[in-house]
Amino acid sequence: MKISISKNSKPFISKKMFGLFFEDINYAADGGLYAEMIENRQFAFRRSWAGSTANDYKTEYTPDYGWKIYGQQDCAEMEFIKGCSLCDKNPHYMKFTTNTGNAGFTNKAYDGVCLRSGASYNLKIWIRNPKYEGSLTVICKSSDGTITAAQKEIKIEKNKNWQLIEDSFTADSTIKNGTFIILQNKGTVDYGYISLMPADAVAGVFRKDLFELLKETRPGFLRFPGGCIVEGAVLSNRYNWKDTVGENWKRHWNWNRWATHNIYMWTPGKLAKYFPYYNQSYGLGFYEYFLLSELMGAEPLPVLSVGIACQFQTSEMVDIKSREFKDYIQSALDLIEFANGSTKTKWGKLRAKMGHENSFNLKFIGIGNEQWQTDKVNFLERYKAFEKAIHKKYPDIELIGTAGPDVTSEKYTTAWNFFNNEIKANKKFTAAIDEHYYMKPEWFYEHIHMYDSYSRDIPVFAGEYAAHTEHRENNLEAALAEAAFMTGLEKNCDVIRFASVAPLFARYNYAQWWPDFIWFDGDTSMATPDYYVQKLFGKYTGTSYIEHSAENAGDKIFTSVTTDGNNYFVKVVNAGDNPVELESIHVDSDDSISRELLLDSAKVIQLSGKSLSDVNVIGKEENVKLEEMTASKNVVIPGLSVSVFICR
Repeated sequence: MKISISKNSKPFISKKMFGLFFEDINYAADGGLYAEMIENRQFAFRRSWAGSTANDYKTEYTPDYGWKIYGQQDCAEMEFIKGCSLCDKNPHYMKFTTNTGNAGFTNKAYDGVCLRSGASYNLKIWIRNPKYEGSLTVICKSSDGTITAAQKEIKIEKNKNWQLIEDSFTADSTIKNGTFIILQNKGTVDYGYISLMPADAVAGVFRKDLFELLKETRPGFLRFPGGCIVEGAVLSNRYNWKDTVGENWKRHWNWNRWATHNIYMWTPGKLAKYFPYYNQSYGLGFYEYFLLSELMGAEPLPVLSVGIACQFQTSEMVDIKSREFKDYIQSALDLIEFANGSTKTKWGKLRAKMGHENSFNLKFIGIGNEQWQTDKVNFLERYKAFEKAIHKKYPDIELIGTAGPDVTSEKYTTAWNFFNNEIKANKKFTAAIDEHYYMKPEWFYEHIHMYDSYSRDIPVFAGEYAAHTEHRENNLEAALAEAAFMTGLEKNCDVIRFASVAPLFARYNYAQWWPDFIWFDGDTSMATPDYYVQKLFGKYTGTSYIEHSAENAGDKIFTSVTTDGNNYFVKVVNAGDNPVELESIHVDSDDSISRELLLDSAKVIQLSGKSLSDVNVIGKEENVKLEEMTASKNVVIPGLSVSVFICR
């Protein structure tokens, strides 16, 4: 195979084309990226379930979830009381009484606490103890009780008001799925909040290994907080950003829309788990999403509700003429003030109080997730109302529209016709249209040229896409299909503004949806083949796409060439079984003299495997990973591989 690079190029519309999409699905936030180790730390959990009819979702408070008496059961009493709690938004607290010094309580902590020897951990406990004086003892033991990894005694004095106790400890041993215990002396203590965080959490918020995996992809943007979670299963369950800011312990908890998601697995005959106690503490809220974007060098791209609950789940929505709908629009305006406003404004002042005096420099907002127009749902009219109000006050904010949940139906056609018509009269009407597609690998190969014929009047945001294999595994087959498709995205960089796969995270044994980008458990994380593809394209995007041809490439070879002005990034996806020899890469110059790039000094980053079914397994050596090497003069590109050649 010979690659000939022309002198014709396309500048990227966005230097930050490839980014990340975060949704709190598969325990991605609590139990995941948010580094809190205690489950139901504020006794605010709800159990939720779907009723027998549409729009029928039920919840009940279960403040006791995850908490159990430890030690002599008949010597202790655990009560969960409503009223006079630490925070009115979360109305319960735990009253714990012991008649002996040998009793206490434990927390479920997902699959149990995981501690690393030599690592430090921070405790925060809100208590009220008007008649109790002495100490509390925090203990972390191995699951079988044979190893005590940490033991910390905390002296406390009587106090009739809520008081915050802060302390830390260093683990003496490494334990996995261990038991977290608090022991009391004889007496009664009220607990309003119990938190355990690793001291190495990035910015005191983000689990370090998961944060680093995200940052290594060099994301150009971060779309958040979803996804269907934005809409909610019902409107009372929607994601309201105002519930997620302010002091951590004052945030209003919510049940998770994915808690009621009971779907068939892609292994025939098996039913997927569902998690009725899946909740959102909002410890990872909008402030933290903005902070995460900043720490990764990504553009923040929040998505807001338009007053329509998930159209797959319910028909609930607020009337467009109602006061409630105006509140949704005002919420969008307030969000811009929170992100960018002066510290003299109401919401800018709150941002500064939370620790970020400077603006987050918000430029983009998504209006709706994947709503679509019907005889009863007037999404497009709602978009117009948001656009008018936002651009009246903030004319420079760029708005992202949506083409609905697919790219094959009338929903998609109706949306594009609407936006194409509106953009003729108002060039700022939309900055890009969000398209979603979850398809078989074959579809991605067949649609590599999908965007060749798109109008260039409105850019595209490929906001959610993933190749779904037969059993929807995170295997090499899916990664190769996505890589091939992404060569087409780069080729059409003059219309593709943003692109992100989905979903991002899944906690092992807690997943409602797959495949997923990164898997993890309590102390281990795993990058998938899909992850490494995104890392390659995110890191070696370049600033311009270069037209080129590949001679004798074969049917299953897909290429893309970009440059950052100094280096050429030549991407080659070999989706076939057979190796292919890359003989040369030639570049046409202005004087029509072709020069050959020196392959024998090119740096090569390569992802490859032996079989389409190759997967990585959490806690084991990776089967599919990136390898770095220096090319030889005649390079053999293995079958089932993705390669990036970096050459001058």
